Amino acid sequence: MQITLFSLFMSVIWSSVLAAFNYFCRKKHYFIRQLGITNILFLYLFSIVRMLVPYKFSFTRVIPSKGAFSDLCRGAYTNNIGTAQISPLSMLAIVWTVVSAALLVRFLVQYLKAMHEFSACRIREDEQCRRVFQRVLNHSSKRLKVRIRDNACINIPMGVGVFRKSIILPEETYTDSELYYILRHEYTHFLNRDLVLKILIHIYWCIFWWNPAIYLLKRDFAQILEIKCDLDVTENMANQEKVGYLTTIVTLLKKAEIKREQRTFYGTTALVAKNYESEIIERFKIVSASYGLKRRNLVFTGSWFLVFGMLVILSYSFVIQPDYGTAEDGSAAGKQAVDRPYYIECIDDKYYVHFGEE
Repeated sequence: MQITLFSLFMSVIWSSVLAAFNYFCRKKHYFIRQLGITNILFLYLFSIVRMLVPYKFSFTRVIPSKGAFSDLCRGAYTNNIGTAQISPLSMLAIVWTVVSAALLVRFLVQYLKAMHEFSACRIREDEQCRRVFQRVLNHSSKRLKVRIRDNACINIPMGVGVFRKSIILPEETYTDSELYYILRHEYTHFLNRDLVLKILIHIYWCIFWWNPAIYLLKRDFAQILEIKCDLDVTENMANQEKVGYLTTIVTLLKKAEIKREQRTFYGTTALVAKNYESEIIERFKIVSASYGLKRRNLVFTGSWFLVFGMLVILSYSFVIQPDYGTAEDGSAAGKQAVDRPYYIECIDDKYYVHFGEE
């Protein structure tokens, strides 16, 4: 078991395929009804695990590839760029590391700055807030320590804090019904540990920022968490209560439109996001159809997980590597002479670059 450049390459390909496949299936609400939103969330984790485990196992078959792919790999290994004499492969590794480090540092700075700012916000201790939040706690089987604060600089409610949890409210006037649905939504996010998952996904994106499929996964992962939270909140609600819940979302969107700026970042959960109207419409449809109450098709779910599991196993069954040629006698060791003072030797599916005269 080892990690090679080519096993990493295969991980990128397969992880992207699994993420894209799950995304386009998830967009069909048939799959939400049959699988349930929690199972779809787990299926996304298959693609993440495939990327994080880019191993080449003992049973993995090497498929040699000649032509342009071999020439490209050889050039990436051996050609040097400029006076620094750095190979293209080394240059790409440096760029990857520098950009990933910069994204992680930026996120950490933004997160700490936001936590400092929000911790300084005024704690709401009015009678309405205490009464409504107690009602939220009465509907929960688990009690968490959550503070409710005001902030004049935001225009949508949000949940912040992994350890010191807070629900931040815009400085607005709310009815008891509106405040109840807002607080219950954000409190449910804390119960589901959705903020932790969002932060981990963002860290994953910071590391693999160069993979286009990660952007798709990141955005849809956040949408799935919101859908799951909506279904958890409205699971035992009557139709009239669901209408009140959805009406609250519409009201918050209208209030958010009055302010031009929307101060949010990926380290928070928010009931609404005014820039993603299509996602809001999807949430409305799913809540209205009561997908959370539908009975799951166990046969369909088991078959779907089996298909995904087989795809993951298949992804480890082979790896494509460049073929630089073998010895004329057909032995496992071979050499390819080139114009420059080095040669490449293939021994047991491993390639060695020797510098100097042969």
